[in-house]
Amino acid sequence: MKRFNLYPIESVDELAHPEISNSITLDSPALSVMTDFKFHEPLVAGGYDRASDIERSMVRSHVRMKLVVNDDQQFIGLISLDDLNAQEMLKRVAKGMSRNDLSAVDFMRHKNSLRALDYHELKQATVRDLVQTLKDNEHQHYLVVDRQEHKIRGVISASDLARKLHLDININSRSSFVSVYSALHPEPQLH
Repeated sequence: MKRFNLYPIESVDELAHPEISNSITLDSPALSVMTDFKFHEPLVAGGYDRASDIERSMVRSHVRMKLVVNDDQQFIGLISLDDLNAQEMLKRVAKGMSRNDLSAVDFMRHKNSLRALDYHELKQATVRDLVQTLKDNEHQHYLVVDRQEHKIRGVISASDLARKLHLDININSRSSFVSVYSALHPEPQLH
């Protein structure tokens, strides 16, 4: 086993910063706000994982969405923290389902009901184009697909977009693309 030396840091008083600016603007490439699954492992839940366990895991790790996969690790849908709220759980319990038997498939949005952005179209777009396209959307996440490779390439999150643009939005609340657009285009105050 390799042992490391530990050094005093009293003479160090500066922080290292990325050489390439991480400042995102509306004119930045749209891909700069995408979480790319070629570089970041997608967060997944099994279709038959208990809903209460998924909810607890998401809250603990500050995650608002997971991709749902079947036993063969194939994508079947997505589940968000909003899908797992107490009201939704109570609706199913009221129908006679046991809370312990509720799983991801009981709450997820099936892949057939989802719409996604195309990776190759995003390569040619700016953040401004993305915000304009999604301005009327209440969703918090959009998947990005590489239709040529038939793969989900990544995800764009409204809260990540708001944080990267340094918008004054409470990202702990349910940030949607509508709230991002509204923060960028505030309505004039009537006096």
